Amino acid sequence: MSYGAFASYYDLLTSNVNYAGYARRVDGILSGFGLKDCTILDAACGTLGLGIELSELGYDIIGTDLSRDMISAACDKLALKRLNGRFKLAVTDMRCLPASEFKADAAVCSLDALNHLKSLEDVEKAFRSIHGCLGKNGAFIFDMNTPYKHRCVLGDNTFVYDLPKVYAVWQNSFRESDCSVGITLDFFEKTASGYRRYTEKFRERAYPQSAVISALHRSGFKTVAVFDELKSCAPNPHTERILYVARRI
Repeated sequence: MSYGAFASYYDLLTSNVNYAGYARRVDGILSGFGLKDCTILDAACGTLGLGIELSELGYDIIGTDLSRDMISAACDKLALKRLNGRFKLAVTDMRCLPASEFKADAAVCSLDALNHLKSLEDVEKAFRSIHGCLGKNGAFIFDMNTPYKHRCVLGDNTFVYDLPKVYAVWQNSFRESDCSVGITLDFFEKTASGYRRYTEKFRERAYPQSAVISALHRSGFKTVAVFDELKSCAPNPHTERILYVARRI
């Protein structure tokens, strides 16, 4: 899917995300690996919320996203901020990244982008693809929503966002068979004559930590650590998002 309407309002819906804190956490991990100021592949980069913060810490960013609309929004943001020289952007599926074009020292994939893939097999394809872009001992830092979050937080709940530029309704439908959540986003944009409605639909899937780690290992990575989101502690039964740290073997 293009995430066209979603791309238009993505930054509004994620305005509460601590991108700067996320970037500092990635920077700390990469510095510990001796990869400070390296080139980072930002897979499923969206509108570059994390990538811009990482660039300001000294990293060169290769941003890729399957959605042309997301990449277009990212380009607009770079132009508005007058940022250049540290970014390469491309519309590309992270499951089949051309390794010769996207060589990097480290990779990130943030805000449960991997949960948007249709199956664990697709997640493993993404892992293998990213593995091919990294040099030996390259670092891969990513997060994924947990089964707990899908069952108990997203579930069958509805969320309403009354934002300055748009009114949004987020409706969820949980399916136990594959621990997935069907998400319908309705955006209502005020116009001179009333409201214009845009709708996006997609599904996110969650997997046990053990399944994700096994897929990493099959893809040529070794797991270095797992964390409860950006905290320094290990995940617990109520963790909503796990941050994984892996290195290419």
